[in-house]
Amino acid sequence: MIILTGIFSESFGGTCTIRGYAKYTDIVDSSYPHPHYQRPEDPQHIEDISKFITSGTNSFSPEVVLAYTAEYDYYAPNANSEVNAIEDIRSGKGFSSNKNGVIFKKQKAVEHGFLYQIKIPDSAEAKPFRRVDGNHRLKAFEKLISKRQVKSSYLIPFCIILFADGTPLKDEKIIFHNINSKAVPIKSEQLLRSVVIVSGNETDFSNNELEDKFGFEYLLARRFLKEKPLVVRKLKSIKWVNENLITIVVDLISFINSANENGSEEGCTQKIETAESIDAFFTAVSKALGHATPISTHELSIASGIFFLLSLFYYWIELTAFDTQKNYEVYKNNFVDWAKKYQVTDVQRDSAENAAINAKCIWTIYDKYLDSTEQTIFLSRCFNEKYNENEHAIRRAIDEVNREKHISLKLVRVDQHTEGATDQISDRVFRGIQCAGLVIADLSSGRPNIPHEIGYAMGLKKDIIIIHNGTDVEAEEHTPSNIRMYEQVRFNGNYQSLYEQIKQKLIDYYKL
Repeated sequence: MIILTGIFSESFGGTCTIRGYAKYTDIVDSSYPHPHYQRPEDPQHIEDISKFITSGTNSFSPEVVLAYTAEYDYYAPNANSEVNAIEDIRSGKGFSSNKNGVIFKKQKAVEHGFLYQIKIPDSAEAKPFRRVDGNHRLKAFEKLISKRQVKSSYLIPFCIILFADGTPLKDEKIIFHNINSKAVPIKSEQLLRSVVIVSGNETDFSNNELEDKFGFEYLLARRFLKEKPLVVRKLKSIKWVNENLITIVVDLISFINSANENGSEEGCTQKIETAESIDAFFTAVSKALGHATPISTHELSIASGIFFLLSLFYYWIELTAFDTQKNYEVYKNNFVDWAKKYQVTDVQRDSAENAAINAKCIWTIYDKYLDSTEQTIFLSRCFNEKYNENEHAIRRAIDEVNREKHISLKLVRVDQHTEGATDQISDRVFRGIQCAGLVIADLSSGRPNIPHEIGYAMGLKKDIIIIHNGTDVEAEEHTPSNIRMYEQVRFNGNYQSLYEQIKQKLIDYYKL
């Protein structure tokens, strides 16, 4: 038998409740989450509560709110027609259910109510209490007990709301809604300000306390606010930052650390923790702000997701400045060009709460764009009909690779772009090269624009395949000295050879 003890009293509005403390196991064994209004279990929420419970002496458990319907069968043998469950409990008379066997027995009168003992028999067919609030807390305790981080005898405060038999479930749903939505929480910025800002009195946290109790990102936010006043001033001139400065700084640190902790094909893996990485973070934020657009003398504009991502990319650049194998500068520049070209913005959702979410969404879209770009091949050629057979052989090789390897390589050339007629051809060529992962350049014509386009692709560190249809003497004449380091596919009218060589190079390049 489970025995709970608590004090009966009436809350405002006449709601009858019993409040007390009980062992975790007793609460779990006598209650269940009602499927009609309880939200599904959230593993991350449970993990956060677990960390909160074990964080130290300042952690505590708010009361678990349960609901109980005082059921009584007036048609059962020996039933008492005078039973009025809620009124009997209110008056101190007590109540014994002849349906589920739960007994409410008064122990004594106390100020403003009664001390009750609640007995739940082992023979009860179903758990009598429904969890209105605190289900995730109980799941967190379950997790900690299984890991032996908390004893199963741990006492949890509870509140049982008593309902008369026949009370519709919607009344219970209203209470669930009010508990979870009506309270007005203190803004996170206010909380952070009270923790991070040094006010010069005994309520301040030392640096060690701040890091130990709240986390390194809070300490770093304090340092940032103190050591970078000019950057802070620029940050505050952005509308969505303005009154949420500390929230933004803490979230930005967490975002960068999370990105590096999880890793990515593009990114490094160093979190902000060393002196070097802290300096890199400070510099990264300052450089990211350089992309903000002045709106007025005292106002800047930059999309929140763009700002978070640029801060991350500049952080990578600062940490790998002398690593020639990691060209994050190019990655960042390509991202900026892409954002400008497609007018990427999240202005309608810019807020302190959405900044990291916006960044992740934009990054996902950009990565998909890069995947598409990587499979785009730009063809640099002279548009004289005599060179069409060269292109036909290349397209045949691409089509065959796509068919055999089940990928989607795409060959584009400047006259196939869809920009308006007023666009300069040179601009379209440059954008085509920028948006391609691989460039195939045909030097067969000897036209000077082709080497220029190769040079532009070299500057962007694009991979290049050079082809030539003609004799070796002609190929040497058509090849400037600054690009002779590239191996050429020379085929002198043998289009089958061009097809086979391009096909093999594509297979090798894409590692198929």
